[in-house]
Amino acid sequence: MTQVELQARGVAFKAYYMITSRCNLDCEYCVLEDAPHQLRGELDLEGKIALIHHLYHRLGFRRLTLSGGEALLIGKRPPEDFLRLVDFLRGLRSPDPTKNLEIGLYTNASLLDDRVADAMVGVVDLVAITIDSKADGLLRKIGRSTRGYPDYFRHAVEACGRLSRRGIRVKLHSVVGQLNHERIGDEVRPIYDAVTEGGGRLAKWKFYQYMSYDDPTRDRAHAIDDGAYARAAGAITRALEGTDVPLHFKDNGEMNDSLFNILHYGNAQYMRPGDTWSTSQRTRDLREYGSMQELFAAHDVDEEAFRRHHELVRPFGGGA
Repeated sequence: MTQVELQARGVAFKAYYMITSRCNLDCEYCVLEDAPHQLRGELDLEGKIALIHHLYHRLGFRRLTLSGGEALLIGKRPPEDFLRLVDFLRGLRSPDPTKNLEIGLYTNASLLDDRVADAMVGVVDLVAITIDSKADGLLRKIGRSTRGYPDYFRHAVEACGRLSRRGIRVKLHSVVGQLNHERIGDEVRPIYDAVTEGGGRLAKWKFYQYMSYDDPTRDRAHAIDDGAYARAAGAITRALEGTDVPLHFKDNGEMNDSLFNILHYGNAQYMRPGDTWSTSQRTRDLREYGSMQELFAAHDVDEEAFRRHHELVRPFGGGA
């Protein structure tokens, strides 16, 4: 079936676009492709715009979640290039849900001031901010309250309120690993209370099991087994009973099965059955494919898994 036929049936796609590997924090559990030669390969602003144009017009994507690194750091004068990108994205918005490009944003919120939040109104549907703990000492150990950005928790809570007051939906992310899995059940309710008292309204809260990047040193510091993750999930669920925030627990199996990340140099990363992070595959620059069917034919992407995790069917909506 051609892309035109798919769109006529109301079928479209969603994906994560890791728009940059640049970041102003240094979180221990994060793996970025940020070696000098990799950063030199990052698409410039015009290249990013051209790629999104192609994803929208040729490959049928109707939801993109922009992440990083730190997405607001794109370009040479952050956050100016991000604001220029937002202006471009505004042109892909439509009251017709089959034509509208939904936009999500994953950010550490360090650059998310009033000016940036104002610019996102009417363009960005949902913003996800990571809060792994409310304890500053643990956040420093993880690497969040670092590099001139102390008081991470306070700034994240303030950003939640700033966005909610502008009608932008807010989502929390938490990575569950060795450093916090035994205490996170005790912390989620105080985190929730701090966000809501600060004017934030939570649309969702997602809890990720730390994912191995085939780095033994990092894994020894952060990896937890499925049993520990399940116990943490149970404690979290009990602690948040009575709140209205939907919870999503994303374990390693779902992480691997759903992996299709558009990378900062324009190709996509995916896993075949049995792959790990270090053996994951890459497509060519996505602008080289005239349709997703052409991409499926050229690579051993598990099309059934891709459609299960990345296909949108009318009616669209519901956030990123």
